[in-house]
Amino acid sequence: MTGPAQWSNHLWLTARLYEPLWRRRSVALMTRGAYTTERELRALPRRLALVPGTRVIDLGCSAGLYARELARAGLDVTAVDVSRAFLAEGERLARREGVSVRFERADVLDLPFADASFDAGVSGGSLNEFGDIARALREIARVLGAGAPLWLMYAARAEATPGRALQALLRPSGLRFPSPEQVDAWAAAAGLVAERSERRGPLVFAGYRRRARRRAR
Repeated sequence: MTGPAQWSNHLWLTARLYEPLWRRRSVALMTRGAYTTERELRALPRRLALVPGTRVIDLGCSAGLYARELARAGLDVTAVDVSRAFLAEGERLARREGVSVRFERADVLDLPFADASFDAGVSGGSLNEFGDIARALREIARVLGAGAPLWLMYAARAEATPGRALQALLRPSGLRFPSPEQVDAWAAAAGLVAERSERRGPLVFAGYRRRARRRAR
């Protein structure tokens, strides 16, 4: 399913304004100040616990907020998105900040990488825009090596009535709001083992790890 939320990502103005006007503020807004994007970014490398040089893929990277943070930690980062506008903005910001990230145009439902190409994966907020979340998780699992960690941040189905009413209004735009239990089930079917997860307001910060692949007999 696609809608205004997806096609607006291809606009230059959206790509330029998304991070400073929304992404940098959204976590605090959605958690009523209980959590912030700055804390989210500080937690990211700690939760992944990766050594410099590790190959990481940022899936649905937008302007590369996660990708740039991980590159600063010395990781070998590839960031993918379907929007050329967002990729160009990510490249601009990476140059400005002096970090090295490979930005590539790719659809998370059909990634142009071989099996087990990456040692870790991250996706911050884009899961809500994936047209087929179960398929996306299968494809993500495919390109991760055995034991590779995956970090997801997404807005889950609201628990209170006002939140559910707001999400119902947003669904025609192409956004989806799955429950954590549904995401865990899709992840398990894809070969991802759920690890530590925490919920802050409508936001879920979830960790998974790629199971070892079964050997053909």
